[in-house]
Amino acid sequence: MRRLYQLAFRNRNLKLGLARRFTSTEASTSEESSTPPTLRPDLNFEFLLDEKNREAIKENILHRKGVGDIDKVHEKWSVIQKMMSSGEKTSDINEQKYAQLWNELYDEAILIPNMTKDGVPRGGEKNARKVSEWGEKREDDCLTAEKLVQSWRSLLHPTDASGQRSYVFLGALASLEKALLDYAHERVCALGFRPITVPDIVSEEVTQACGVMQRSDHPIQYTLGGGETHTKLSGTAEMGIAAFLRGRTFLEEQLPIRLVSLSRCFRTEISKSASEAKLYRVHEFSKVEMFVVSTEEQSEAELDYIVEVQKGTFQALGVHCRQLEMPSEELGASASRKFDIEAWMPGRKQYGEVSSASNCTDFQARRLGIKYKTADGTTKYTHTCNGTALASTRTLISDKKGLGELPECLRKRVKQRGAPLRFQPAKPLA
Repeated sequence: MRRLYQLAFRNRNLKLGLARRFTSTEASTSEESSTPPTLRPDLNFEFLLDEKNREAIKENILHRKGVGDIDKVHEKWSVIQKMMSSGEKTSDINEQKYAQLWNELYDEAILIPNMTKDGVPRGGEKNARKVSEWGEKREDDCLTAEKLVQSWRSLLHPTDASGQRSYVFLGALASLEKALLDYAHERVCALGFRPITVPDIVSEEVTQACGVMQRSDHPIQYTLGGGETHTKLSGTAEMGIAAFLRGRTFLEEQLPIRLVSLSRCFRTEISKSASEAKLYRVHEFSKVEMFVVSTEEQSEAELDYIVEVQKGTFQALGVHCRQLEMPSEELGASASRKFDIEAWMPGRKQYGEVSSASNCTDFQARRLGIKYKTADGTTKYTHTCNGTALASTRTLISDKKGLGELPECLRKRVKQRGAPLRFQPAKPLA
């Protein structure tokens, strides 16, 4: 069977222009198509098309919100096999049909999510497993962070800028946000991550390779206009880093590679309740993101290391948090395992996610062509992990001291910017 796959895919590459594809709605001969041809990802068809794995894949899809259909993948492959064995694809018409079938096979296979790691809780968010908890939890009545800073005149919501979820930090809050981001970025760099600045505009091809599947009922990415319909605003620096790493092959001794980026993030968020209004769920914010490229053997340890970095950051900030292992429905398409850190937001009387970390195994690497060579010359796909070091807006509304007294790790940074160590009401702008 493995030999059949190899022959089939080698034949596909030769016949279909070195593995370049168009979607089923586009003609591959059109010079006016707005979508450029793209390289097919090297999906693990040996695993996906092995009948012995079919039921396990179906069960995995069922536990991950039911996105993807492995039966359709097998159906497309069966038709392709028949055409290959019968010699039916000799005419120009059948050659087009053959190419179309390969497109359809990939369109179905790309939707199959990563396999969930053994031991991960099944089901929805309520089935998350608490791993650890730290910090003092403030239970007394408290205003929301947004109400607490009204007297500072430092938080504005200019709806004419970008709608109900726009915000402006002025003076004290702008200084505090900058101090938070600087602290997180410097701390992560000191712990062995190499800084990188990447674009906030990426192709849909890259976002899909990272596991972001666009939905017709509610698009989850902002799309550029002016004919750039396949170009997106990045939801996280993970995407820009992934684009930078695409097609690269490393030496095994270079791994793990740890990268960190400070960027703007863009989300088409929808509030589920009144408590998610204002700074909790916004359309754009700043974030420090960690990204790791590793071998298969290293990836679980790298995921644990990312989580330890996250925990240390929030412990130093004095924020009460809990670490959760997230259940299967909360993993997204790319992750095999995911941990969230939720901070207690005293004014809202609830926990809110402030950080997450995922092991994506070879899901992203196969779609992006990120590989490494072993000592004996064998080429393998890497594993990738990612995690949020700090997202500014949600961290700001998680301060247990009501944004009044700064933790030690921020005091020096705020003072250097000329802001007071204890923030006082400010005069309005003239």
